[in-house]
Amino acid sequence: MRSLLTFLTGLDEMYSARAALKDDQLSKRHPLFWLAHVGAHLGDSPVWLLVTVILWRRSNGNRQHKSSEGSHLLVGWILSFVGGLLGTMLVKQAVRRPRPGAGRFLYGGGADAHSFPSGHGVRCGVILTWVNMFWPGSGKLAPLLVLWIGWARVALNIHYIGDVVVGFLLGVGLSRLIRARALGYPDTEIKIKGLNG
Repeated sequence: MRSLLTFLTGLDEMYSARAALKDDQLSKRHPLFWLAHVGAHLGDSPVWLLVTVILWRRSNGNRQHKSSEGSHLLVGWILSFVGGLLGTMLVKQAVRRPRPGAGRFLYGGGADAHSFPSGHGVRCGVILTWVNMFWPGSGKLAPLLVLWIGWARVALNIHYIGDVVVGFLLGVGLSRLIRARALGYPDTEIKIKGLNG
């Protein structure tokens, strides 16, 4: 089992190094520099905290759905993000995989100094699982956003590909568990008028 893990880790590191931006592409004059930096920050916690505040205000503004299904969906959304954050920090402390890069301004110290799993990947899994319930029709754009964020984290040498993929799977799994078990929603699309505009 250990030899398989070593083999997979080697593959992950090799393909991640190939996917990372080259030195000439890290110039502020190169379009990939800006594309990667914007994408890397689209998955940041403050961005999705702001989205959550907007969703909360919209659901509170609609009295018809204030204490009904819309509020339960919002609670599930929040539980998924909080659970994802706590799970990510616990796994990072247990695994302690060093980040591929020498350290840039895109992450902090403590548990965040570790690479596995990607917290941005976890948030992407949460977003992709819930987003269509709040914004029907976003199913075509959300995967593109998730791919952009994941690519950017690898391109800037912040994460390995495996960190992002495993983080994404953790986010999806946790969100589906919360949606199906804790809140009793089947794994199907639910549309809430109060949150959908």
